[in-house]
Amino acid sequence: MQDTTTLARLVAATLALGWAAGGAQAQQNFVVNGDLQFHNEVVHIDFTLATARSDIRLWTDSWFSGLNFDPTGALWRASGADFELLAEVDDDDTVAPGQGFYDFGFGPLSLGAGGYRLTLATAVNAPLGTLLSQGFSYDSETPIPLAVWNQPTYDPNANDQKGGFWRVHLNGVDSVSVVPEPASALLLALGLIGLARTAARRQTQPAPFSAPWWGRSPLPPA
Repeated sequence: MQDTTTLARLVAATLALGWAAGGAQAQQNFVVNGDLQFHNEVVHIDFTLATARSDIRLWTDSWFSGLNFDPTGALWRASGADFELLAEVDDDDTVAPGQGFYDFGFGPLSLGAGGYRLTLATAVNAPLGTLLSQGFSYDSETPIPLAVWNQPTYDPNANDQKGGFWRVHLNGVDSVSVVPEPASALLLALGLIGLARTAARRQTQPAPFSAPWWGRSPLPPA
């Protein structure tokens, strides 16, 4: 569950595109980041492959020794109107330099051409089944702000993992987009409709009456 503030952060998440030589063809490397507010939010990141590749790497490097929450990841492949689970991982800091102990990573992966989705959640908000539509473990829980949530993997002596920042690297893919959750997308759409109606009312509202100069009261003496 998300509010419109979180949605705005996700929609405005930074995408930084870099290029690196990858054999005979160029490899696209993306970095996507944003913020979570609640313990049961799930980030959905879609990516595509035009051709099969065997050097795909996906990872986080935002745990920052407990400054931010412990992320967990799941990889899905498009299957009709749904996505089927390919793999999930909680902790793997061996995929790329700069990862922290509780960051996650996939790779190198061999994937065929097509559409995929990477989901990022707080540990241990795990998928409930092999299809994305089946949801996640914390979906039915009342949202808890990360600033006051004791994540199952947190250190009680340090009171850590309270930050909501996340950052994901996707190397070797062709395109990337952050997907709002349906409920949040609806809230955003309703908000935009409300703004449009307010603007329309302002445009159609008659201007305030102003008496002609001969009907106005004389100015008070200076």
